[in-house]
Amino acid sequence: MDKKLILGSAVAGVLLVLGASGTIAAQSTPMSPGLDEAGAVERALTEVPGTVQETELDREDGKLIYEIEILTADGLEMEVEIDAETGAVLKVEEDGADRDDKKSAGRG
Repeated sequence: MDKKLILGSAVAGVLLVLGASGTIAAQSTPMSPGLDEAGAVERALTEVPGTVQETELDREDGKLIYEIEILTADGLEMEVEIDAETGAVLKVEEDGADRDDKKSAGRG
């Protein structure tokens, strides 16, 4: 009976250590996006046709977000944010619109 108890404890200990190390590894490694960069660019171009100027993968509020800057045919610089996991379009705005609004609000 002592052998069963010792063996059971040893197995439980090993499982506990492996489970804890897996949890720590999952928390410390960056999440990989479900959508690759090419897919995100394709999705962004369906929202805003033009020429892609820059693509960046950022983490915002714990989510991976592609920020894609596009130059439209009429010269507007637009930014499209795509959820890297779901492919959902999160935001479409003129690039720098937030910064300009904040500067204007501070002056007046």
